[in-house]
Order: sequence, then structure tokens, then C-alpha cells
Amino acid sequence: MRGIEASTRWKDMEAYVEQILSHPLLILFLSLVCMLLLFAVLKGLVKLMLVACGLVALYFGYLHFFAESYPLPEIDFSPVIEWKDQIEEVLPYDLNVTFSDRNETADPE
Repeated sequence: MRGIEASTRWKDMEAYVEQILSHPLLILFLSLVCMLLLFAVLKGLVKLMLVACGLVALYFGYLHFFAESYPLPEIDFSPVIEWKDQIEEVLPYDLNVTFSDRNETADPE
């Protein structure tokens, strides 16, 4: 049943294509419509790119002019260094070690 429907749809499509190709003015009109649609899409993309570039420029300008007014806070790295010293005792010297996942459910080979 589906094969019959698909073949009739294909024949209908072939009829539409033949009708379009037999009328040169229709081909001209459809090509103009396609070109206008393509132009509209490209115009929208260009506008989007310009807005994005403008926002990026405003952001970098904001960072440049207000960096002295709002400096970043100083970070105290002493807790991180203490954690590093504590973790180094637990970590192996060779980090390329494979650890057992202790999967006891697997059959031994």
C-alpha cells in the first residue's frame, strides 16, 4: 500500500517539475524568489554578526576603561598550597598507574 502511495507522489512531483520547466517565466520568477530569500537570510546574518561584534567591542571597552576602578580581588593561595602538600602524601609518584576497580562480579580468567 505504501509503495503505491510513494509512486503516485513521485509521479505528482515529476508532473510539477515538468510544469515548472516548461514555463520559462515561472523559472525566472522562482529563481528571483530564491535569490531574494537568500539575500534576506544573508542580510540577517550580517546584521547579527555586526551586533555581536559591537557587543564584544563594548565589553572590551568596558574592561579597558573600568579595570582600574574595579580591580580584581587578590587571591590567597595558602590554603591551596596546604591542600597540595596534604594530597602529595596520598598520591603515587607515578600517576600513570592503573588502579583496580575491584569488580568482584566478573568471572576470573
